[in-house]
Amino acid sequence: MIDYQTASQDFDKARNKALWQTVMGHLTGQNIDLIQYDEVRKRLAKTTNKPTELREIPIKDIVGTLSRGTDFSRTFLPRFEFDKNRWVRVMVANQNDRGFPPIDVYQIGSVYFVIDGHHRVSVLKSVGAKFVTANVRVINPNVPINSDDSLEEIILKTERQSFLDLTELETTVPEADILFSQPESYQQLYEHISVHRYLMGVDLNRPIPFDEALKHWYEYLYLPVIRVFRSMKIMKAFPDKTEADLFLWFENNQAKLKEEYGDHLRLSSLVWRFDEQFGRNSRNFLRKLKRTIALLFSSNMSDWGIQTGQWRQELIEADASPVLGRMMITVKDFQRDQDYLRSAIRFSKQFQAWLGIVHVLKQNQIVDDEWMDKNQQMIDSMLQEENVKGKLFYLRGKLLRNLSERAFWSDISIFRMNYRPAPLGAKSLSAGWNSIFVRIPGPILVTNELLPEKITNIVVGYASTAKSREALYFAFHLSQVNQAKITLVIAGESEENRAKARRDLFTLNQNAEREMEIIEINEPVERALTETAQQHNAELIVIGGYTQSLFKRFFMKSTIEKVLSITTIPVIICK
Repeated sequence: MIDYQTASQDFDKARNKALWQTVMGHLTGQNIDLIQYDEVRKRLAKTTNKPTELREIPIKDIVGTLSRGTDFSRTFLPRFEFDKNRWVRVMVANQNDRGFPPIDVYQIGSVYFVIDGHHRVSVLKSVGAKFVTANVRVINPNVPINSDDSLEEIILKTERQSFLDLTELETTVPEADILFSQPESYQQLYEHISVHRYLMGVDLNRPIPFDEALKHWYEYLYLPVIRVFRSMKIMKAFPDKTEADLFLWFENNQAKLKEEYGDHLRLSSLVWRFDEQFGRNSRNFLRKLKRTIALLFSSNMSDWGIQTGQWRQELIEADASPVLGRMMITVKDFQRDQDYLRSAIRFSKQFQAWLGIVHVLKQNQIVDDEWMDKNQQMIDSMLQEENVKGKLFYLRGKLLRNLSERAFWSDISIFRMNYRPAPLGAKSLSAGWNSIFVRIPGPILVTNELLPEKITNIVVGYASTAKSREALYFAFHLSQVNQAKITLVIAGESEENRAKARRDLFTLNQNAEREMEIIEINEPVERALTETAQQHNAELIVIGGYTQSLFKRFFMKSTIEKVLSITTIPVIICK
């Protein structure tokens, strides 16, 4: 038996506990309110229509309410004095074996929301009861909610279940495991899939069932992106994000990126840039310092932190885009460079590549709108005549930084050589071609003549270096377009170095898919390459990048500079 006074004291104790929970909740930022049923219910895509069941339910699994979210704490402690009389009467009735009727609850997943019976639950919890009799209305039993989940976790799980119910993803694509860290992302993704379904219907000129659209979206849009994430191990840089989070970011930002950088952006370039700007190491001072030191003393690093071979392995092998899907060309004088521009457009045409044409203005340079429009019309006309897709970009600011930024998004960068490489010394490194080679991350094409409309013969300079191997790989890709002949030159006045190159090449050539002519010449590399290219009527020379570090290039002239100083044939330098 319990009297009114004792029950009143129990209420005061319970309310004091609730007060402390409120204080601690404010200090820790934890929400101690009961979860509002409507906040969860409105997010459900499907509900059941089962009859009400009378059964015992665990009190610990009661987490929310239909209408009294602030009257009781998350643990059902009373929070306000005006509830005292009713709470005390319920306590007296319970302890004096009078009993009380079942409470009424909604069930979502394995948790419950009180419709009627809040005081009864509060009293039972205060006396340590484990179960309560309830009239249970099952709303959706499939949501994987736990009683320990926070409101944010419950909302997130509810949104995911709604997405699964709407799309029937688990049935249509059972291998898919799409998880978001933000609840609103599920609705956004559903809208993306719905748009994809609509566009499929337009393309195929027929109604598309949702399951067909979902399978197609998963296989051709979602999965290729996720494969790139996994190939490049991008998720290590975003420990608080999911694969689906990053996928949605790409989907939502593609239009903006295309507007700024043009069409046919390589997916793996987007991933790399996202990692650089927003990844865990983006603001890591030691990482940046290490990269700067490596850039100065290693020949194996570019300004973007891309090491030898990574451009091919991660920006080509990671996705199925064409090897030369995008090209960048710089133009200095629109009138003087018209023939050069036409040749570049025709050069890109044989690869069906998108062409970005870049003209960099000084920061404070004043230009006439009529002049800009005239050049734009000229470029548009040239592109249209050759049926080549591309865009002219007017950029302002530092020349090399702008070119480096644009080159990042291109599979090859094309430069016209208006002057030969500078003489040996620091001037060459600060103002000459070295600055371009350091800053541009991918392959570079340098020419002082017009570019070839069709490639039929390629000469490759080969040595036993990683960058020479990259040059050979790249030449193979180039040759596949027109089935061009490859002539590989092993040159130099050191028999030991030539023998090492022969052994290295033998290992590579065992797995080569294309035949090639191999020539060994005992003379300086630059002379051997240029003479062989002239003898074979080659349209391109392909060589590896610098083998000396930036520091060493202050004191010695490289093979690249020697080749560029004497040849009139376009040269591609690979990293």
